[in-house]
Amino acid sequence: PPTSLLVRNISRDTRADDLRGPFERYGAVKDVYLPKDFYSGEPRGFGFVQFIDPRDAIEAQYKMNHQLIRGREVSVVFAEETRKKPAEMRMKE
Repeated sequence: PPTSLLVRNISRDTRADDLRGPFERYGAVKDVYLPKDFYSGEPRGFGFVQFIDPRDAIEAQYKMNHQLIRGREVSVVFAEETRKKPAEMRMKE
């Protein structure tokens, strides 16, 4: 079962702790990842929150979808696939 959530529409100055805090209310968070643009190094406006327990991920997805984080309404969905490693990302180009 999936444990990773995709969080869209976060502000570009959002830090990992800004996501970790609200999501930790629903269970232990294993990892928070905020992708940056490969060329500019700028944040891309979305992030991933990975839970240890899939049941916590289900509750967090339901409760956090459409909530405000740093003044912006976020969209929270289950991540489609496991996160690619940087080496795999480079291979695609």
